[in-house]
Amino acid sequence: MEWKEFEENIRETLEIEDDIAINKADVLENTEYWSSMHALLIMALAESEYDISLTGEELRNSKTLRDLFDLFQSKAG
Repeated sequence: MEWKEFEENIRETLEIEDDIAINKADVLENTEYWSSMHALLIMALAESEYDISLTGEELRNSKTLRDLFDLFQSKAG
C-alpha cells in the first residue's frame, strides 16, 4: 500500500478538500476532520477497500495519520 493511495482514500472518506494540507504527523484529535463518526467511516473504509477489520482500541491507539497508515499496512499484510 502506498501513502498516496491511502491519502486519497482518507481524503474521500473524511471529505477533506484537496486544498487542505494533510501530513503524516498530524495528530488526528487535533484536526477538524476527526470525530467519533469519522472513526466509524475509517473502520468502514478498512473493510470495504482493504478487506481488514479494525477495532476501536486500534483506532484510539493511532494518534497520527502515520500511525493509521502503519496500522492499515500491518493488517493488510
